Amino acid sequence: MIGIAALLGLPLLAAAVLSVRLPAWVRIWIDCSTGALVLVVALGLIWLPPDPMPLLRHDGLAVFGAILVAAAAVTPRSFDAPVARHLALGGMLLAAISAEPLLTDAALAGATAAALAPCLRSGWHRVPLAGAGLGLLLFGSILPPAPVASGCALLGLAALAVAAPVLLPVLPLLALWFAGPELVALALASVVGCGLGVSLWRGAAVRLPLIALGQAGAIGVAFGLRTPDATFAGLMLAILLVLNEAARTLAKRGGLVGLLAAAGSGGLPPFGLFPGLALVILAVAQHAPWLLLALLPGLAALGWAVVVRLPSPVFAPSDRWSAAWIPLAAALLVGWFLPEPVAGWLRALVMEMPG
Repeated sequence: MIGIAALLGLPLLAAAVLSVRLPAWVRIWIDCSTGALVLVVALGLIWLPPDPMPLLRHDGLAVFGAILVAAAAVTPRSFDAPVARHLALGGMLLAAISAEPLLTDAALAGATAAALAPCLRSGWHRVPLAGAGLGLLLFGSILPPAPVASGCALLGLAALAVAAPVLLPVLPLLALWFAGPELVALALASVVGCGLGVSLWRGAAVRLPLIALGQAGAIGVAFGLRTPDATFAGLMLAILLVLNEAARTLAKRGGLVGLLAAAGSGGLPPFGLFPGLALVILAVAQHAPWLLLALLPGLAALGWAVVVRLPSPVFAPSDRWSAAWIPLAAALLVGWFLPEPVAGWLRALVMEMPG
């Protein structure tokens, strides 16, 4: 109970403190330390005994989602709007551990509002899309279990991913509760659509979110197959996606670390997402090989969009002490040298998946 309370309370406490006028260096210190503390608490939940709580979960899947959300929040893209960012973090954490669909929807609504608030002037057009996504998700949550309900909920999650990409760490795991043919179809359409999108749009502000969204679609394809090896591959790819996005956020352009992070985001071997994508492709080839006719071209388009824009392989002075080496090394460890205790924990998660 204490661990869950700390997990949800830290972002809200940080948001309250940061709403007060403070020196810039104090705000940055609180911002960074809160993200690190939330990640430590989320990791600590692995060893805490499950504590039954009303409306909340403390199972392996909930802890896994909280870890992904916390890991993504450790590396903010900027230190602007820290109050909104911590409120969004609290909402995503609540959505990850919620045991009630309506509470999950409310948490996502709060996280979406906090994520969109700082960019209303330039991104006001995202508000109707986010509203439609939340409405579809709510509609799918209250309907009796059926393909129509699953389809509405998944379309809602997809709309939220487009409207507020910051929610991406938690959305694939929420889609797992609607795993089936509907998830495979929508996720496959996401991979193909994002592959076409990065080929048409050249601006980095559009291209980079599309690449991440397309790779998240590959996670959805794996989850939708509902087989143990495909689910394991999806979990692996979800971890690698968060780690590589963290490295890309921390890396500066023009250096070697930026080159490796960019190569990893496109799934170029042997960097970043490549091991997870390989596992997903193998799982799809084993259980539904006809899906590769659409999956492989979509992933190839995402990778090619990265290849043609790779920076020069030059070791820059900023590379020497870049924090991006940490998530890059973590992705390398997870992808190629996964420790057996972690692999065993992930296999246990697969057995907990909703069937």
